[in-house]
Amino acid sequence: MNLISFQIKNYKVIDDTEPVKADPRVTALVGKNESGKTAVLRAMWKSRNVADAAFDKLYDYPRDRYSRDRKGRQEITILDFALTEEEADDLAAQLPTSPATKPKRVTYTTLYDGEDDVRQEVQFDSLDAGATGTQARIAMEALSKPMLSQSDEDLDPVRMASTTALEQIDDAAPLWDQPTIQALESFSAAVATWINADPERKDVAADEREHLAEIITQAKQGDPLDKARAWAEDGLPVFIYFDDYGQLETRIHLPMYLKRKENPDPKTRTQTALFEWSYLDPQEILTLGLPRQDGETDEQVHRRHEKRRALLDSASFALTGDWVEWWTEKRHKLHFDVDGEDLVLKVSDQHNEFPIPFEERSHGFQWFFSFYLVFLVESKKAHKGAILLLDEPGLHLHPTLQTKLIDLFEHISEDNQLLYSTHLPFLVDGKHLERVRTVHLAGSEPQKAIVSNDVRPAGDRDTLFPIQAALGYSIAQTLFLGKRSLIVEGITDYWLVKALNDCLPKLDGKAALNEDTVLIPAGGTSRLMPLASIMMASTGIGEGHLMVLLDTDKEGQQAAARMNDVFNDESSVLMLGAAINLTEATIEDLVPRDIYADAVRKADYKITLNNDEKAAATNVKAMERAFERTGLGKFGMAEKATAALILIDAWGRDPSTVTEFTRVKGRMLIDAINRQFDKRF
Repeated sequence: MNLISFQIKNYKVIDDTEPVKADPRVTALVGKNESGKTAVLRAMWKSRNVADAAFDKLYDYPRDRYSRDRKGRQEITILDFALTEEEADDLAAQLPTSPATKPKRVTYTTLYDGEDDVRQEVQFDSLDAGATGTQARIAMEALSKPMLSQSDEDLDPVRMASTTALEQIDDAAPLWDQPTIQALESFSAAVATWINADPERKDVAADEREHLAEIITQAKQGDPLDKARAWAEDGLPVFIYFDDYGQLETRIHLPMYLKRKENPDPKTRTQTALFEWSYLDPQEILTLGLPRQDGETDEQVHRRHEKRRALLDSASFALTGDWVEWWTEKRHKLHFDVDGEDLVLKVSDQHNEFPIPFEERSHGFQWFFSFYLVFLVESKKAHKGAILLLDEPGLHLHPTLQTKLIDLFEHISEDNQLLYSTHLPFLVDGKHLERVRTVHLAGSEPQKAIVSNDVRPAGDRDTLFPIQAALGYSIAQTLFLGKRSLIVEGITDYWLVKALNDCLPKLDGKAALNEDTVLIPAGGTSRLMPLASIMMASTGIGEGHLMVLLDTDKEGQQAAARMNDVFNDESSVLMLGAAINLTEATIEDLVPRDIYADAVRKADYKITLNNDEKAAATNVKAMERAFERTGLGKFGMAEKATAALILIDAWGRDPSTVTEFTRVKGRMLIDAINRQFDKRF
């Protein structure tokens, strides 16, 4: 099963995230510190894990509503899982009758039930959850009406039983809920007593009494989906959660560990993983190291200590396999030692065989090993396909290892779906922005966490920074690698051109940009000249290998004139308007006016274009006028970037959402870039 969406409600700083789509492989929650990312991950983890972590309403429920809601019934997590074809067949086999449509999705809901209890519910798409107390109420009322309309004092016990039973029934509860069954049977018994008291009553409301008997039989048979629910609960993936607080330490005080094991904190959980992976029993190690006991001989004490030494030597293990591939090319070995009641961890590597304390290794090494250990142990204990949740991974890793961590996530996601939170630019995958979900706090005090359903920063511009920086790094990686270097004005130009270059060949089957083409955003027309000059002067790029794409607006025309004066080569500049057959154009005009305005509205700007704005020469001018008219301020770079991210996220998820207008204009631009570079070689 694969997690396809999650919704978190009534947890910490979260009132309701609304349903959020999960990527089939890797989902990145990007946001500032204290924005609610941890709450999202921990809520999912507590809903289903192998570490015995559970919800506690006293500590987990939003404190501003606790006194009002503490005795109520509220949902916490709603998790939707997609079934494979094989799983759908297996699930259908658990049903009492063959369904008209096989379920394709399982919804797993965790909820507070009153002040102290937490329970789970499993539902299936295309399947009726079953009869409820409403059906019981209807059957009882249908029988009561013809019976109790008679003026017969003998009916008083029936009237009383009817009133009591109807008060006892919860319309929303399942039909097989025990209070509902008791109410039905109590009322039925009162009716039967009245009928049996006089033979002439045997035909009174016979059909209604028969229907009530059928409802009672159905209720006593229990949940018809019991087997299916049990199958689903057994097969649902569990969550494995890891954060920075779970790192191992050099010394593990064994008596303290054994005391904390029953109520483990993050460190104790990681220590438990260490013992399980190395097959060490901490109680045994502690006992074997005790001083001489009454009646023991020197030989017996010596043998005990030797056995402990043998176990520790045997448990020491080399960190090989995937560890070497993803952390470093060095070979490391973990060594166990003892000092009194402390188990001591040391590490050596191939360049320094002398073991040094674990805490003297780099912070990055400590985090990576601790995470890797928990993942190995808990994924082995969990059902196949455990979902990995990483909270702010790689904080202490060097940026080059942070980018390598993204590769590790991709590797792990071949077998285990993964969600992680970050505020680090180097942990945002610029090649997969469709995997980003932004998180920020909003609203009046107390503020609540908001989670976007795409890469857009959900109304908080600061959240955009690590995404922009990640793309900047991705660009810098290939800055001088292409034979054809195309400088574009800004980051939105880069995003839109690159996104269309990815989508259009899939849609029309035609060529993309030449594979040697590298897109480079200048950060504005004022930076075009310095960037072009630096590239040509410091890298030896020939003039034929460098070209600039400019908007056909006032700033673009001025920049084109400067470029032509300096490089004395008109072919070094490609004007966007000429490429896509528009008199005036910015990169945003690759998109129809109504589609672009809709993207701006999705960025939480409530605008409706009037006739003057609809007639504006470009999309940007239309938005500038609308923003000024409605008092929204300036339509600037941040607003353009947000709208662009919304557009490319939609295209990345479903290329068919690219309109015919955009397909035509995008194809014209790609072909124009290729043609002009071809002429220059």
